[in-house]
Amino acid sequence: MTVSITPNLQVAAIFSGAFYSLFDLFSSFFIPRPRIPKWWVWYYWICPVAWTVYGLIVSQNGDIEDTIKAPGIPLDPTVKWYLEHHYRFDTNFIGSVAGVLVVFTLLFAFMYAYCIRTFNFQTR
Repeated sequence: MTVSITPNLQVAAIFSGAFYSLFDLFSSFFIPRPRIPKWWVWYYWICPVAWTVYGLIVSQNGDIEDTIKAPGIPLDPTVKWYLEHHYRFDTNFIGSVAGVLVVFTLLFAFMYAYCIRTFNFQTR
């Protein structure tokens, strides 16, 4: 998508690098959603990588009832309990996550097609 809204590949690489950095920071991979400051949590909800991480973690680990034994984690909780209380991931939310990921895909594809059709960066 960034290639379609920029005049050349070098500018697109700069923009995509900035987007990737923000996506990685707010994807709840480095900083869990409950620890993101309240004035930045809106970016978590519009970040496609956050929805992807949410969907992958909940679909793969959301129903595991094995206990976790690690320093700093009290009372040997289960993986499901840890995901629900540390990250606030809800296993019943997986359908909504899939829907949002489809919407992001369609939105980015539409924006790419629209920008390719509309913008003209050719010089004479």
